[in-house]
Amino acid sequence: MYMRGARVTFTNEMMKNSVVSFMSKQIDLTEGMIISFRAHLSENQIIHIMVFPDEKTADGFGRVAKGYADQIKEMGAKMEIMKGDISHFGVAGDVTLDQLRSLG
Repeated sequence: MYMRGARVTFTNEMMKNSVVSFMSKQIDLTEGMIISFRAHLSENQIIHIMVFPDEKTADGFGRVAKGYADQIKEMGAKMEIMKGDISHFGVAGDVTLDQLRSLG
């Protein structure tokens, strides 16, 4: 499994809420993504974590999402991209990485 993430600092809370709403409708759980969640770090900052079955699928998503990321940056937001292999994943109810891999 592979993760792509972005920590985004928006110019204000309204911009954050608008972008989160748009992205929730347009990009979450597309292009092979199997998990998506956001943590709201402050009134104008989030971290968005997306999980994919493998790096190839995540890279395909990255190509599709690049246009959105570029537009968000053009509006004045700062974005830090993170990515990497996932290990030590746990969810209550004994969900395993192998079970999630079978979803992809």
